[in-house]
Amino acid sequence: MNGIITRQDLIPLNTYRQGRDEYVKKMIAYKNKRRIKVGPNVSLLFENRNTVLFQIQELVNSEDLTDPNELDEYISIYAGMLPDENELSATLFIELDNQEKLAVLLKKLKGIEHHLTLFVGDEPIQAVFEEVHDDREFTTSVHYLKFPLTASAKNILLNGPLEDLSLTISLDHPNLTEKVRLSPKTVESLQKDLAFWV
Repeated sequence: MNGIITRQDLIPLNTYRQGRDEYVKKMIAYKNKRRIKVGPNVSLLFENRNTVLFQIQELVNSEDLTDPNELDEYISIYAGMLPDENELSATLFIELDNQEKLAVLLKKLKGIEHHLTLFVGDEPIQAVFEEVHDDREFTTSVHYLKFPLTASAKNILLNGPLEDLSLTISLDHPNLTEKVRLSPKTVESLQKDLAFWV
């Protein structure tokens, strides 16, 4: 499930459009298991091959892409979101409908890249963000990040009984402190990601 994505994995545009409504409905349900509300206006979506392929497919649909070179270019851009066998991948969203209030919030949460941790049991796994925005006065509304798993954390995730597993997302930013435990359905979905490589 987590392997590379190639052009051959994409559903042809006309075929995709015919079945898009059903596909979108299924992906919303699938993503709901993997989306975490971290705090007010902040959420985290754990990414894998299914979610990334869906994003590419939707981009192809919205931009009417059929040129093989353009398709390969977009696949290459999104490839960085795919987790490897020793990590979890996620997208962090900071969302507000009001653009003025969002701009204020993005200034308030500057430096969020240094304050997100996944706890597997008691073991902290610091998030590694694709980009760090220390050189400006605000952060961005979308962040791509990875949680590099230690051997012990991966072992706990893969082999621990679901009912005993405790996974927690902790945000300890000076302007926003939140801690949320992942639901069993989310943990189970992440277990399946890691089991792919075994």
